[in-house]
Amino acid sequence: MNQKIYIGPNIHALGLLKNQVYLDGIPGEVRASITRFPQISELIVPIDELPEAMHKISRKGEHLHHVAQNLLRKAGGN
Repeated sequence: MNQKIYIGPNIHALGLLKNQVYLDGIPGEVRASITRFPQISELIVPIDELPEAMHKISRKGEHLHHVAQNLLRKAGGN
């Protein structure tokens, strides 16, 4: 099974909830958000990569941290 998880910030307007698990593909609302903000796709990772991705997103200077902060600035969050 291709399970993935979104590790970025909550952005309800885009259908993004931190730690949301996708079991059978990415839902349409999130796919539409990826079209607007392609960097979202970098924040949806396979579950087996979760520990490493969480480490990277939490450290300043890491690419995933920058992607998450940039998305938050561009799209807003809540």
